[in-house]
Amino acid sequence: MLRYKDKQPVKMTKEKDNRIYKVLLGLLLLGLIAVSVWAYKNYNENESIKADLRDEQVQIQKELENISAEYTAEIDKGNVLNAELTSANDRITRLVDSVSRLEADVKVISRLRKELAKIKQERTALKERITVLESINKDLSRVNDSTLAALNEEMIKSQEQSDMLSKLNENMSRAATLVPTNFTTQGVIIRRSGKQIENDKARRVDDLKVCFTLPQNPLAQDGVTEFYLQVINPENNVIGSKAQQQFDGQSLTYSKLVKFNYQNKELDICELINAGEDEITSGRYRINLYNGPVRISSSEITLR
Repeated sequence: MLRYKDKQPVKMTKEKDNRIYKVLLGLLLLGLIAVSVWAYKNYNENESIKADLRDEQVQIQKELENISAEYTAEIDKGNVLNAELTSANDRITRLVDSVSRLEADVKVISRLRKELAKIKQERTALKERITVLESINKDLSRVNDSTLAALNEEMIKSQEQSDMLSKLNENMSRAATLVPTNFTTQGVIIRRSGKQIENDKARRVDDLKVCFTLPQNPLAQDGVTEFYLQVINPENNVIGSKAQQQFDGQSLTYSKLVKFNYQNKELDICELINAGEDEITSGRYRINLYNGPVRISSSEITLR
């Protein structure tokens, strides 16, 4: 009887140990299942992000290829800006080649977005210049046709001939006028080294820089020419030198006198306004360019 009683506690201890092992095993299985579910979910999310980045990479490549096709079409037409179009197209071609070889990730896509935005801005500027030059060429063609027609009219009356010559001179004068293109303005921070950095925050901007291009115009008179640059700040005040010039009894207040030597070739011009420290504030600025009393271009810029 004593031996039988001694065996009972041993059996109960073993059963208790078995239950503990089963509980621990169950907890271990639950942990493994939870880790597996988390890993699977995380894997799917990463794959989804990678797929989205690859899709965006493909879309950027298509947009670059479309812009390249537009440039190629303009080049094939023998556009007057062929050299610039060819250079821009070559840059796009190299970028498209590199895009196809890059592994899509957040850093790569961010860089490609910036490059695409810059290329789109360049495309807009080139389109504007092409439009203006095509218009000028059409005007020149019409003027030449009118001149030839006038020279062939030998039987017209003297008064009619005088009127036509006067009109032709007016057209020739208008065609010979220098019309700027790509007229832009930007706020700049000026470093001690003289380096200029574009910025649109009024509290950081040191000055305003105005740039424009004078296209080639064989009818325009060459030599030193003057334009009057006028910048009006959000308080409706002319900033810069605030000098005045009289034209037929009318006064023009301007920010800066722009002098340049035009030699019947395309000429890029950039000028700083030399604005005072208290003249640059947040808001909308109006920029006008005058050839004598005639306004030949205008634009706007907003500083935050």
